[in-house]
Amino acid sequence: MASLLISIGALLVSVIALVWQFISWLRTGPVIQVRTHYAIPVIGGEMSTEEFLAVSATNRGRSPATITSWGLLLPGGATTAADSAPLPGVEALPFRIDPYAETSWYIANHEVERICHVRGCRRSDIRPFVIVSGQGRKTGKRLT
Repeated sequence: MASLLISIGALLVSVIALVWQFISWLRTGPVIQVRTHYAIPVIGGEMSTEEFLAVSATNRGRSPATITSWGLLLPGGATTAADSAPLPGVEALPFRIDPYAETSWYIANHEVERICHVRGCRRSDIRPFVIVSGQGRKTGKRLT
């Protein structure tokens, strides 16, 4: 009976170790996540009157990655190549994002509205994306 319990314990420990190794293997390279949030920047101590949509890329992996471009994915697969608003702290592209780091690029809210009007789509149809060198396009959730 004791040998059966020891065997079951050893099997349980080995399964846990195998799962841990699999999770570690998934995290060995760069793991880029894309999300958006709204931002009202403070420049020179003064709050801007303009609202921006921030497209943020977070590297949750263990290796650095290079982001070559970013933009908005429209219905039907069309994309907009976006240039970030010239705000302080915005990184130029291409940008190397280190492990566990985050960076953002910004587009004016009225520009997003203009894109929706020209393309005939709703905000909720648009998804942010970044292009990661060697990995392709990584997309985020739809805008709200």
